[in-house]
Amino acid sequence: MKKIYFLFPVFNESKRITKITSFFDWVSENFEKSSYEFVFLLNACTDNSEEVIKKNFSKYPIMIVKSDNKNRGSGLNIFYSKKFEGYYAICSIDNAWSFEFYKRAYKLLKDENYDIVYGPKSHVESKIKTNLKRKIISFFSRIYIKILFGNLINQDTQCIKFFNSDLKFLDQLHDYNYFAETEFYLLSKINNSNTFSISVDVQNDTKNSKVNIKSIYSYMCECIDFRLKYLKK
Repeated sequence: MKKIYFLFPVFNESKRITKITSFFDWVSENFEKSSYEFVFLLNACTDNSEEVIKKNFSKYPIMIVKSDNKNRGSGLNIFYSKKFEGYYAICSIDNAWSFEFYKRAYKLLKDENYDIVYGPKSHVESKIKTNLKRKIISFFSRIYIKILFGNLINQDTQCIKFFNSDLKFLDQLHDYNYFAETEFYLLSKINNSNTFSISVDVQNDTKNSKVNIKSIYSYMCECIDFRLKYLKK
């Protein structure tokens, strides 16, 4: 049986990281014991995230991977470079995305031989609960990347995903921050990966959201950087 690695990118999340205890318990009830591991990707954390993790999650099968770079993509890429065989699932520490996605996606990967299963907010059957500010940002972000990447974009790219560890493009990913998820999606399209998208329910934790003008500007710059490097037309 292939092992499942649930991946949690973390940057200074000591105040809310214990929220994922409910997800850990759900996984324990819905997946076979010893078939999974929870991986915390600590991206240059300056708070006590590591101590909180060790104190609160010692009873679970966990792995801690550290990066000196605070960008989201950095910790992910260090983990990918270890080439653990199995399935990788990108997760969120705020429990914003419905847990059932992972069970459905895992079944599709095994039974239908997909490379990647996405859970986009833009899916016609997805149910999204968020504030007006986040909706506006998402709307204009989709227009922006559609202008830059045209037909390569046909869904929301900032989404959870479940995928096989043997994807050919994992070693091509950069240490982007907010653009990391979009780069993954674009490379999956460029490399003609066998993908499938399913609906997902999302309820954003707007209280601790890190979406601001600085993060939006960073995302826009990373978009342009990728466009210049990989899509020279």
